[in-house]
Amino acid sequence: MSSTFWIFVFSCSNHNFNRSMTITLNKLSIFILLLSLGVLFSSCRTSEEIVEPEPQPTVTQEPVEEEEWVVEEEAAPAETVSELATIHFGFDRYTINDRAARQLAENIQKLRDNPNTRVRVDAYTDHVGGDQYNLRLSLRRAAAVVDFYKQNGIQENRIESRGLGVYPIQCTEAQMDRDTPGCETMRRAESFPLPPAR
Repeated sequence: MSSTFWIFVFSCSNHNFNRSMTITLNKLSIFILLLSLGVLFSSCRTSEEIVEPEPQPTVTQEPVEEEEWVVEEEAAPAETVSELATIHFGFDRYTINDRAARQLAENIQKLRDNPNTRVRVDAYTDHVGGDQYNLRLSLRRAAAVVDFYKQNGIQENRIESRGLGVYPIQCTEAQMDRDTPGCETMRRAESFPLPPAR
């Protein structure tokens, strides 16, 4: 073989080598370029990690029979008791008549509607009779009203009472009883609402 042949082979192989080197370098350049782009874009991502919410498990419920609920209406808050009825007694009596019982029943309803309100009973007599007798009679009238309240559900610790003897305001001639020497407007038991005890 001649040296020319070897030169030709060498030059061809060198040419193929150069060509294959160029292709390899081009591939390597493209790979490096892609790799650097990947690094560049990965550094631009936010530091927060995006977490997809986990799907919630579905709960299947067995059918339940519906219950009927009765909603009771709340009672409106009761107003403060501002006034209670005053009752009157017969001459020389401390018993409660029908008219007085109806008036006391209204008082009792107000006191029930306002369970924190207390009551004070002040009882009086008319001007007929001695002072000691009238004082005892007024105490009996006060006790009769207190008993009426207690028998109808008002607790004793909510009630105060006083027998004060003769009523301090005298009757006029027109107010005097026709069939007795006394005056009915003076023979009375007044009920006063009191604030709750402290």
